[in-house]
Amino acid sequence: MQPAIWTIDTFGRRSLLLFTFPNMAWTLLAAGFCFLIPRENPAHLGLVAFFIYLFAAFYSPGEGPVPFTYSAEVFPLSHREVGMGWAVATCLFWASVLSISFPAILAAFSPTGAFGFYAGLNVCAFVMIFFFVPETKQRTLEELDYIFAVPGKKFIAYQTGKAAPWWFKRWILWQRDAKLEPLYVSHASSFVVFEHLLIHCALLGHGSHS
Repeated sequence: MQPAIWTIDTFGRRSLLLFTFPNMAWTLLAAGFCFLIPRENPAHLGLVAFFIYLFAAFYSPGEGPVPFTYSAEVFPLSHREVGMGWAVATCLFWASVLSISFPAILAAFSPTGAFGFYAGLNVCAFVMIFFFVPETKQRTLEELDYIFAVPGKKFIAYQTGKAAPWWFKRWILWQRDAKLEPLYVSHASSFVVFEHLLIHCALLGHGSHS
């Protein structure tokens, strides 16, 4: 998890997840197909170990540390301890389910099928992250309240209607002049105005009492 120290607040939680999950999927799939190589072939063990190593390299800065960091940010301060406890317990519970169920899945699906099954789960996770997980890097606690107050439909519409087309134009078509309209600017500015109004009212109230 050490690489995340330098990347999680530079590239962002969402960006790391969206980058690492597809890479985790193809490395698992490649490792699964390597089981089709005859065991007596020296490339069998070497290639399986190589792709598992690549999977761990992609897992390290993304799926490894990000869920714990993200869980610490999504809950309000009044419920953060309880929420974080439930988040960690849920993560560890499903990790134990994964460990306990793997031998049965391996026996039922074969190594290639088992690795392909987990690769498919990574693809499903990628789709869910794209549609439902907002970015939280370098945000204050007050800004996080606005981020998570955005309705899910609006967030999905923004990702599909603006963010995805911008990404395609910028990184596939290499249109350097492509601009992405931000989603949270208006919310952040309105919060600043609202916060100043609250401070002003509090000062007025304090002055009248004095």
